[in-house]
Amino acid sequence: MGIDAKSVKELREKTGLPMMECKQALEKADGDISLAIDELRKSGAKAEAKLAGRKAEQGLIGSYVADDGKLGALVSVCCETEPVANNEDFQKFVQDLVAVIGAAKPADRDALLETPMPGGGSVKDGVTELINRLRENISIGGFSLIEADAVVQYVHFDNRKAGMVGLAGGSAADEAVGTLGKDLGMHIVFSVPQCLSRDKLDPQIVAKEKEIRLAAAQNDEKNANKPEEILEKIVEGQINKFIAEQCFLEQEFIRDDQKRSVQDSVEASGTGVTVTDYCYIATDAGGEEASEAETETAEE
Repeated sequence: MGIDAKSVKELREKTGLPMMECKQALEKADGDISLAIDELRKSGAKAEAKLAGRKAEQGLIGSYVADDGKLGALVSVCCETEPVANNEDFQKFVQDLVAVIGAAKPADRDALLETPMPGGGSVKDGVTELINRLRENISIGGFSLIEADAVVQYVHFDNRKAGMVGLAGGSAADEAVGTLGKDLGMHIVFSVPQCLSRDKLDPQIVAKEKEIRLAAAQNDEKNANKPEEILEKIVEGQINKFIAEQCFLEQEFIRDDQKRSVQDSVEASGTGVTVTDYCYIATDAGGEEASEAETETAEE
Protein backbone atom coordinates (compact mmCIF):
# COMPACT_ATOMS: atom_id res chain seq x y z
CA MET A 1 0.00 0.00 0.00
CA GLY A 2 1.06 3.61 -0.53
CA ILE A 3 2.29 5.46 2.54
CA ASP A 4 1.28 9.12 2.79
CA ALA A 5 3.78 11.79 3.75
CA LYS A 6 1.68 12.86 6.75
CA SER A 7 2.05 9.43 8.40
CA VAL A 8 5.79 9.39 7.72
CA LYS A 9 6.11 12.87 9.25
CA GLU A 10 4.09 11.85 12.32
CA LEU A 11 6.20 8.74 12.87
CA ARG A 12 9.39 10.72 12.45
CA GLU A 13 8.23 13.25 15.06
CA LYS A 14 7.43 10.40 17.48
CA THR A 15 10.72 8.56 17.00
CA GLY A 16 13.23 11.11 15.72
CA LEU A 17 14.42 8.58 13.11
CA PRO A 18 15.19 9.33 9.46
CA MET A 19 12.30 9.69 6.99
CA MET A 20 13.34 6.64 4.95
CA GLU A 21 13.45 4.34 7.98
CA CYS A 22 10.04 5.61 9.10
CA LYS A 23 8.61 5.04 5.64
CA GLN A 24 10.01 1.49 5.47
CA ALA A 25 8.62 0.69 8.92
CA LEU A 26 5.18 1.98 7.90
CA GLU A 27 5.27 -0.11 4.76
CA LYS A 28 5.99 -3.24 6.82
CA ALA A 29 3.19 -2.29 9.21
CA ASP A 30 0.66 -1.53 6.43
CA GLY A 31 0.50 2.08 7.55
CA ASP A 32 -0.26 1.36 11.23
CA ILE A 33 1.86 3.82 13.26
CA SER A 34 1.79 1.73 16.46
CA LEU A 35 2.96 -1.35 14.60
CA ALA A 36 5.56 0.74 12.78
CA ILE A 37 6.96 1.89 16.13
CA ASP A 38 7.26 -1.77 17.14
CA GLU A 39 9.13 -2.45 13.90
CA LEU A 40 11.51 0.39 14.64
CA ARG A 41 12.10 -0.95 18.17
CA LYS A 42 12.99 -4.33 16.69
CA SER A 43 15.40 -2.54 14.40
CA GLY A 44 16.85 -0.76 17.42
CA ALA A 45 17.36 -4.05 19.25
CA LYS A 46 19.31 -5.38 16.26
CA ALA A 47 21.43 -2.22 16.18
CA GLU A 48 22.03 -2.54 19.94
CA ALA A 49 23.29 -6.12 19.57
CA LYS A 50 25.51 -5.15 16.65
CA LEU A 51 27.08 -2.17 18.46
CA ALA A 52 27.42 -3.77 21.91
CA GLY A 53 31.08 -4.72 21.48
CA ARG A 54 32.27 -1.22 20.66
CA LYS A 55 33.96 0.87 23.35
CA ALA A 56 31.78 3.49 25.02
CA GLU A 57 34.19 5.71 26.95
CA GLN A 58 32.49 9.07 26.48
CA GLY A 59 29.18 10.11 28.02
CA LEU A 60 27.55 12.24 30.68
CA ILE A 61 26.68 12.25 34.36
CA GLY A 62 23.04 12.82 35.26
CA SER A 63 22.48 14.46 38.66
CA TYR A 64 19.34 14.88 40.75
CA VAL A 65 18.62 16.23 44.23
CA ALA A 66 15.12 16.30 45.70
CA ASP A 67 13.61 19.67 46.55
CA ASP A 68 14.06 19.05 50.28
CA GLY A 69 17.74 18.16 49.76
CA LYS A 70 17.35 14.80 51.49
CA LEU A 71 17.70 12.49 48.52
CA GLY A 72 20.20 12.54 45.68
CA ALA A 73 20.86 10.41 42.63
CA LEU A 74 23.73 10.16 40.17
CA VAL A 75 23.92 8.09 37.00
CA SER A 76 26.52 7.70 34.26
CA VAL A 77 25.38 7.06 30.71
CA CYS A 78 28.17 6.06 28.32
CA CYS A 79 28.49 6.56 24.59
CA GLU A 80 31.27 6.29 22.01
CA THR A 81 31.88 9.88 20.91
CA GLU A 82 31.75 13.42 22.24
CA PRO A 83 29.27 14.62 19.55
CA VAL A 84 26.72 12.07 20.79
CA ALA A 85 27.35 13.16 24.39
CA ASN A 86 26.52 16.69 23.24
CA ASN A 87 23.40 15.58 21.37
CA GLU A 88 20.13 17.05 22.73
CA ASP A 89 18.31 13.69 22.64
CA PHE A 90 21.15 12.01 24.56
CA GLN A 91 21.25 14.80 27.15
CA LYS A 92 17.47 14.71 27.62
CA PHE A 93 17.57 10.96 28.14
CA VAL A 94 20.27 11.32 30.81
CA GLN A 95 18.28 13.94 32.73
CA ASP A 96 15.00 12.01 32.40
CA LEU A 97 16.79 8.87 33.59
CA VAL A 98 18.28 10.39 36.73
CA ALA A 99 14.89 11.92 37.64
CA VAL A 100 13.33 8.47 37.23
CA ILE A 101 15.99 6.99 39.51
CA GLY A 102 15.29 9.63 42.15
CA ALA A 103 11.55 9.00 42.00
CA ALA A 104 11.48 5.20 41.64
CA LYS A 105 14.52 4.33 43.79
CA PRO A 106 15.33 1.11 41.89
CA ALA A 107 17.07 -1.51 44.02
CA ASP A 108 19.57 -2.59 41.38
CA ARG A 109 20.48 -2.47 37.70
CA ASP A 110 17.86 -5.01 36.63
CA ALA A 111 15.12 -3.09 38.42
CA LEU A 112 16.30 0.15 36.82
CA LEU A 113 16.13 -1.30 33.30
CA GLU A 114 12.49 -2.28 33.90
CA THR A 115 11.50 1.10 35.39
CA PRO A 116 9.01 3.08 33.24
CA MET A 117 10.22 6.25 31.49
CA PRO A 118 8.08 9.44 31.28
CA GLY A 119 7.53 9.12 27.52
CA GLY A 120 6.44 5.47 27.73
CA GLY A 121 8.30 2.19 27.70
CA SER A 122 10.98 1.06 30.11
CA VAL A 123 14.48 2.40 30.68
CA LYS A 124 15.72 -0.56 28.63
CA ASP A 125 13.41 0.49 25.77
CA GLY A 126 14.71 4.04 26.06
CA VAL A 127 18.31 2.90 25.69
CA THR A 128 17.41 0.78 22.66
CA GLU A 129 15.55 3.65 20.99
CA LEU A 130 18.45 6.00 21.64
CA ILE A 131 20.89 3.54 20.08
CA ASN A 132 18.60 3.21 17.07
CA ARG A 133 18.44 6.97 16.71
CA LEU A 134 22.11 7.83 17.29
CA ARG A 135 23.76 4.67 15.97
CA GLU A 136 26.32 4.32 18.76
CA ASN A 137 26.86 1.88 21.59
CA ILE A 138 25.10 3.49 24.55
CA SER A 139 24.91 1.96 28.02
CA ILE A 140 24.09 2.87 31.61
CA GLY A 141 27.44 2.81 33.34
CA GLY A 142 26.34 2.96 36.96
CA PHE A 143 24.02 4.74 39.37
CA SER A 144 23.77 5.60 43.04
CA LEU A 145 21.14 6.85 45.48
CA ILE A 146 21.80 8.49 48.84
CA GLU A 147 19.25 9.56 51.45
CA ALA A 148 20.34 11.66 54.44
CA ASP A 149 19.53 14.86 56.35
CA ALA A 150 21.46 16.70 53.64
CA VAL A 151 22.64 15.36 50.28
CA VAL A 152 25.09 17.47 48.28
CA GLN A 153 26.70 16.79 44.91
CA TYR A 154 29.72 17.97 42.96
CA VAL A 155 29.72 17.35 39.21
CA HIS A 156 33.08 18.03 37.56
CA PHE A 157 33.16 20.64 34.79
CA ASP A 158 33.52 17.93 32.10
CA ASN A 159 30.24 16.30 33.24
CA ARG A 160 31.97 12.92 33.18
CA LYS A 161 32.61 12.35 36.89
CA ALA A 162 30.88 13.34 40.09
CA GLY A 163 30.90 12.89 43.84
CA MET A 164 27.96 12.89 46.26
CA VAL A 165 27.83 12.94 50.06
CA GLY A 166 25.18 12.22 52.63
CA LEU A 167 25.41 14.34 55.78
CA ALA A 168 23.63 13.91 59.11
CA GLY A 169 22.74 16.78 61.42
CA GLY A 170 22.36 19.59 58.89
CA SER A 171 20.31 20.93 55.99
CA ALA A 172 21.30 21.33 52.34
CA ALA A 173 19.59 24.74 52.50
CA ASP A 174 22.29 25.90 54.93
CA GLU A 175 24.91 27.69 52.81
CA ALA A 176 27.78 26.47 54.98
CA VAL A 177 26.59 22.85 54.71
CA GLY A 178 26.16 23.23 50.96
CA THR A 179 29.66 24.62 50.54
CA LEU A 180 31.19 21.89 52.69
CA GLY A 181 29.25 19.23 50.80
CA LYS A 182 30.46 20.47 47.42
CA ASP A 183 34.05 20.55 48.67
CA LEU A 184 33.67 16.99 49.93
CA GLY A 185 32.25 15.98 46.55
CA MET A 186 35.22 17.59 44.81
CA HIS A 187 37.56 15.65 47.11
CA ILE A 188 35.81 12.41 46.14
CA VAL A 189 36.28 13.13 42.42
CA PHE A 190 40.00 13.84 42.78
CA SER A 191 40.90 11.28 45.46
CA VAL A 192 38.44 8.43 44.69
CA PRO A 193 38.30 6.83 48.16
CA GLN A 194 37.59 3.11 48.31
CA CYS A 195 35.43 3.14 51.43
CA LEU A 196 33.98 5.52 54.00
CA SER A 197 36.00 4.39 57.05
CA ARG A 198 38.53 1.71 57.96
CA ASP A 199 35.90 -0.62 59.39
CA LYS A 200 34.39 -0.74 55.88
CA LEU A 201 37.63 -1.71 54.12
CA ASP A 202 37.77 -5.30 52.88
CA PRO A 203 40.02 -7.24 55.34
CA GLN A 204 41.33 -9.36 52.46
CA ILE A 205 42.74 -6.24 50.77
CA VAL A 206 44.52 -5.28 53.98
CA ALA A 207 45.83 -8.82 54.55
CA LYS A 208 47.16 -9.04 51.00
CA GLU A 209 48.87 -5.67 51.26
CA LYS A 210 50.46 -6.66 54.57
CA GLU A 211 51.71 -9.93 53.09
CA ILE A 212 53.34 -8.12 50.16
CA ARG A 213 54.95 -5.43 52.30
CA LEU A 214 56.23 -7.89 54.91
CA ALA A 215 57.81 -10.05 52.20
CA ALA A 216 59.46 -6.97 50.70
CA ALA A 217 60.84 -5.96 54.11
CA GLN A 218 62.17 -9.45 54.77
CA ASN A 219 63.90 -9.56 51.38
CA ASP A 220 65.51 -6.14 51.79
CA GLU A 221 69.22 -6.51 52.58
CA LYS A 222 69.08 -3.43 54.81
CA ASN A 223 66.82 -5.37 57.17
CA ALA A 224 68.95 -8.51 57.32
CA ASN A 225 69.87 -8.08 60.99
CA LYS A 226 66.53 -6.73 62.21
CA PRO A 227 64.36 -8.98 64.40
CA GLU A 228 61.04 -10.16 62.96
CA GLU A 229 59.06 -8.15 65.50
CA ILE A 230 60.75 -4.93 64.34
CA LEU A 231 59.88 -5.71 60.73
CA GLU A 232 56.30 -6.34 61.85
CA LYS A 233 56.15 -2.90 63.46
CA ILE A 234 57.61 -1.23 60.36
CA VAL A 235 55.03 -2.91 58.16
CA GLU A 236 52.26 -2.13 60.64
CA GLY A 237 53.04 1.58 60.24
CA GLN A 238 53.01 1.24 56.46
CA ILE A 239 49.68 -0.58 56.54
CA ASN A 240 48.16 2.08 58.79
CA LYS A 241 49.14 4.71 56.24
CA PHE A 242 47.82 2.54 53.39
CA ILE A 243 44.44 2.18 55.11
CA ALA A 244 44.22 5.93 55.73
CA GLU A 245 44.83 6.55 52.02
CA GLN A 246 41.89 4.30 51.08
CA CYS A 247 39.34 5.61 53.57
CA PHE A 248 37.38 8.78 52.78
CA LEU A 249 37.24 10.08 56.35
CA GLU A 250 40.98 9.55 56.91
CA GLN A 251 42.28 10.97 53.63
CA GLU A 252 43.95 14.38 53.73
CA PHE A 253 41.20 16.81 52.72
CA ILE A 254 42.17 18.56 49.49
CA ARG A 255 40.28 21.73 50.54
CA ASP A 256 42.00 22.08 53.92
CA ASP A 257 45.08 24.32 54.02
CA GLN A 258 46.05 22.82 57.36
CA LYS A 259 46.29 19.36 55.77
CA ARG A 260 43.80 17.82 58.19
CA SER A 261 41.87 14.65 57.44
CA VAL A 262 38.36 14.81 56.01
CA GLN A 263 36.97 13.77 59.39
CA ASP A 264 38.89 16.47 61.29
CA SER A 265 38.02 19.13 58.70
CA VAL A 266 34.31 18.31 58.90
CA GLU A 267 34.43 18.51 62.70
CA ALA A 268 36.23 21.87 62.48
CA SER A 269 33.78 23.30 59.93
CA GLY A 270 31.30 24.48 62.54
CA THR A 271 28.39 22.99 60.60
CA GLY A 272 27.71 20.24 63.14
CA VAL A 273 27.34 17.61 60.42
CA THR A 274 28.82 14.15 60.10
CA VAL A 275 29.42 12.21 56.89
CA THR A 276 27.20 9.14 56.67
CA ASP A 277 27.60 8.14 53.02
CA TYR A 278 29.32 8.98 49.75
CA CYS A 279 29.61 7.84 46.15
CA TYR A 280 31.80 8.39 43.11
CA ILE A 281 30.46 7.99 39.57
CA ALA A 282 32.38 8.29 36.29
CA THR A 283 31.66 7.61 32.63
CA ASP A 284 35.08 6.35 31.58
CA ALA A 285 35.19 2.57 31.35
CA GLY A 286 38.64 2.49 32.93
CA GLY A 287 37.57 4.39 36.05
CA GLU A 288 36.39 2.63 39.19
CA GLU A 289 33.17 3.59 40.89
CA ALA A 290 33.36 3.65 44.66
CA SER A 291 30.56 4.05 47.12
CA GLU A 292 29.20 3.21 50.51
CA ALA A 293 25.79 3.56 48.88
CA GLU A 294 23.98 1.05 46.66
CA THR A 295 25.90 1.60 43.43
CA GLU A 296 25.60 -0.46 40.26
CA THR A 297 28.67 -0.56 38.01
CA ALA A 298 28.95 -1.13 34.30
CA GLU A 299 28.78 -4.66 33.01
CA GLU A 300 29.31 -3.77 29.36
